[in-house]
Amino acid sequence: HITRTLRNAIASGRIAHAYLFSGPRGVGKTTAARILAKCLNCVNGPTITPCGSCESCKGITTGSSVDVFEIDGASNNSVDNVREISESVRYVPSQGKYKVYIIDEVHMLSTAAFNALLKTLEEPPPHAIFIFATTEVHKIPATILSRCQRFDFKRIPFRDIQTHLKKIVTKEGIPFEDQALFVLAREADGSLRDSQSLLEQVLAFAGGDLKASHVAEALGLMDRSILFEISEAVVGKDPKACLNIVEKIYEFGYDLKRATSDLLEHLRDLAVMKVTGDASLLDLPDSELERLSEISSRVGAERLHMLFSIISKGYEDVSRSAHPRYAFEMTLLKAAHFDELEPLGELVARLEGLASKAGSGTGTGGQTNVKAPATQAQAPSANVRPSAVPWKRDAEPAVSQKAAPAPAAMEVQAEAVEVEAVKEAQPAKTGPDNGLLEFVGKRNKELFELLKGATFEVEEAVVNITVAARAGAKLTVLRAALDACLRDFYGRPVTARINGNGAAQTGAPKQKEQDPVLMDALRILGGRIIEDRRRTNV
Repeated sequence: HITRTLRNAIASGRIAHAYLFSGPRGVGKTTAARILAKCLNCVNGPTITPCGSCESCKGITTGSSVDVFEIDGASNNSVDNVREISESVRYVPSQGKYKVYIIDEVHMLSTAAFNALLKTLEEPPPHAIFIFATTEVHKIPATILSRCQRFDFKRIPFRDIQTHLKKIVTKEGIPFEDQALFVLAREADGSLRDSQSLLEQVLAFAGGDLKASHVAEALGLMDRSILFEISEAVVGKDPKACLNIVEKIYEFGYDLKRATSDLLEHLRDLAVMKVTGDASLLDLPDSELERLSEISSRVGAERLHMLFSIISKGYEDVSRSAHPRYAFEMTLLKAAHFDELEPLGELVARLEGLASKAGSGTGTGGQTNVKAPATQAQAPSANVRPSAVPWKRDAEPAVSQKAAPAPAAMEVQAEAVEVEAVKEAQPAKTGPDNGLLEFVGKRNKELFELLKGATFEVEEAVVNITVAARAGAKLTVLRAALDACLRDFYGRPVTARINGNGAAQTGAPKQKEQDPVLMDALRILGGRIIEDRRRTNV
């Protein structure tokens, strides 16, 4: 997009007075600025195809042009340096048509220097062109940005860097391995200048041919085959191999934090290969792709996702730990002991299949014999639905007849009989079925709502009413209306006693009523009541 915009601007004559090139290091910002200066000051220019042979083009290439100034913003960042630029910009160019000022690392200018440059950018001479280059565009004031055309350079693709390095070593006649160029391009991290610097360093170390082992040794890199050894040990659940590999890395002196980061990237490649099966999504040589595909075929996608989470957490532990080796070892041991995961849907389907097979056992019509324990007599056959699943409840019970109760269940039933005897010994209570609640509902709707679910006990001229605590408090406020309803219903003066309040209690304390849900739990689980701390007036 950058070259297209600049080509169209030159071809149409719409040349801006200031450009800002931003992006990572080594992606060609300063080189693009020089090429733009050639296009503007070529003898045939402005043109999109500079000749490269005229005096202006040659001077720009060698850095001796009197009309193109390359200024380092890091060392010329004062107000005096900017004033010198402002004074010289007024003079017309000597050879070309424009005076081009290329300021590299412009973000290093001081605030006062930016303010001094602002006036020149606001009213530039027609023959002056400013080209700023920076790697940290956020440090440039907004007043400067608003007066420039901004172009953001991107990282150079990995494959393009590898192709360019291959072209260089081929032209130089140097024997090389593709794996070596792959490692160099990977270490460059999108910077073509860095890749060329690394290539020169490795060639100086190797002396002749270019091999992957030379690259690893010269740059202090870990051999990528170790990553495959780690992944195979983790996938194969071999903790001993994991510890031996960590010892090898530690003795080599490689940074364990960087090793964990490389392992994270390797697991990501495994997951991509497993899920998509598309090798074009990975920037790896063919030899690594084949091995990656073989390892991914032996592990599930769910386990790869969990392994990535474990190693990602381990990366944080290795970064903060005072003993990174131990943290890295424990991370690999945890990953090696992690079992394969199965989707929940598959487990449910498997259980349903087992339940269907159990339901379609001997007998016809989906009937099967349910056997009691060995100490009990055999129970009658039970009707079981073939599609019944143990954890699903149907409207109809799966088993129509109960098996012989176990001894623990018999003890619970005996306790339940005792509880029932205690309940029968309690004073008889009259519920709302005697017509009182219906009578109150016709007289007072508020009282009717409060008395829903209440229990009533008549003792001569006193009616004991047991309700929830909140409803009892409201009934106390409405006692006059409640007494009037009771008097009209019974045809005689009657006083209401709410939750034991309002009159003296007579007789022995009443036993707590047993909750039927509690009794079912006791019967099913085979337990017994040790102590009941429930409050009766709540």
